[in-house]
Amino acid sequence: MIVVLALAFTLACVVGSAFRLWYVVEATPIDPSTLTAGLRRDKSRLPPNAVRLFGEAAAAVPGADWERDVARAFSQADDVRLALLGEAMTELDFRARRWVRVPRVCASLASSFGFLLATVALRVGLSDLVGTLDPEEVVSVNAAVLDAIDVAAIGLVGTAFCIAIQYRARTAAASRLSEGERFVELLEALAARDGGALAPTEPRASVDALQTTVT
Repeated sequence: MIVVLALAFTLACVVGSAFRLWYVVEATPIDPSTLTAGLRRDKSRLPPNAVRLFGEAAAAVPGADWERDVARAFSQADDVRLALLGEAMTELDFRARRWVRVPRVCASLASSFGFLLATVALRVGLSDLVGTLDPEEVVSVNAAVLDAIDVAAIGLVGTAFCIAIQYRARTAAASRLSEGERFVELLEALAARDGGALAPTEPRASVDALQTTVT
């Protein structure tokens, strides 16, 4: 029973930590690094008002509200655009750092709860032993010690998983934030190339490169 309880609690800690990584990966439905690489690769083939066309293409992607907000900012005057872009980057930072402390807390809980249950396992296993130990009692002591080791090991394994997830999530969050900044900088360069965000819309003769990048 104690081993089952340790497994259940450790699994809950690992799942909680995994949610942290999931929040980082799902911060934006489209990876900014993929967008940046695709736009740079196809920069020479992009049509005029590429930023506006990108916003229209992103509108077809479910959940791509951050990308749409960034593209929409370039349709505003300079002072409003800077404010909206700053707000968008703050939102991205919030999404990338969501549940940032959870894996660390889960790692601490998994190890502490594992050692606690190990102590309980020893207490339960040794509670019936009285008097001088005979061979059968020695076997019982050994079994109790092994149960305690198993329970503690489960907690330590959960701790290791939580720490690994924490490291991976921290790396992914840093990458997502830096690539988001590069993506915004690239859109600014495209907007400047097209003569500013408020330039009139050109006929949509060729948006294949944008559609390919977004999808």
